[in-house]
Amino acid sequence: MKAHLLSPNGALKTGWALTRKHFIVMLGLFLGIMILSWIVSLIGGVDMTSARYWIFYIVSILLSIWLGAGLNKIMLNAHDGEEPSFSTFGEMLPRLGGLVGLNVLVSIICLLPVFVGLVIWIAGLGSSLAVSDFADPYELGYTLGMMFSGVSGIVSIFFSLVALYLALRMMFAVLAYVDDFSIGVFGAIQRSWEMTRGNMGKIILAILMIIVLNIIGLIALIVGVVVTLIISAFMIVAMYKQIKASEQRAAAETVEPTAEPVRYDNENPAQPEDSENQAE
Repeated sequence: MKAHLLSPNGALKTGWALTRKHFIVMLGLFLGIMILSWIVSLIGGVDMTSARYWIFYIVSILLSIWLGAGLNKIMLNAHDGEEPSFSTFGEMLPRLGGLVGLNVLVSIICLLPVFVGLVIWIAGLGSSLAVSDFADPYELGYTLGMMFSGVSGIVSIFFSLVALYLALRMMFAVLAYVDDFSIGVFGAIQRSWEMTRGNMGKIILAILMIIVLNIIGLIALIVGVVVTLIISAFMIVAMYKQIKASEQRAAAETVEPTAEPVRYDNENPAQPEDSENQAE
């Protein structure tokens, strides 16, 4: 399948332009979400044995999913030239069930390889330590080194890379869902998979650019990371919009006119009804 247009540099320029245009509103939204999440966590406390902790932990997850979806929709609208509106968060509430299902499903898909790799790593660790002499630090260190460089270590690293690959393929799932709720949860995952097909090289380059950008933000007295986070979020939206626009252009180019050719009267002149009788 032909890869659709994706320009990491273009996404960066678009992200910067949108950040400059909507910086005050986006800064308020980012800080508001962070403060609200902090308040919920503070109310929940740190005692993991209490019911209050787990209740507010679930509330925090639901809150982050809801607010994250609303923020994504606001950024999609901003990319299309619309002014940010807080009413967008209200539009997300009826879709909270689907958003939760989508996030849970994406998390399972991405974390399952990590779990498999962890099980293999633990199995390798157990088998290595079972034959080690704990009284000998050199032998223990050698055993741990062999474990990481051995089969179990290589396999666990492989599954971690698989999880990273799946996470990149799923990166547009939430954006696709909030952009068009009619596609459903599984449709959003399929949509993200199709949009990233053939673009993995450019997506990895864009992610590396985002990482470097946020490192620069951290170096800039930490305050700069707030700006770079907004730019990064708009970059991902711009990448989504680039691929979507490319798909729409490709679909328009494949549509051929199906109208029937116009027939003129002189091309097939009507014959008199009694022409055969006259000939006879």
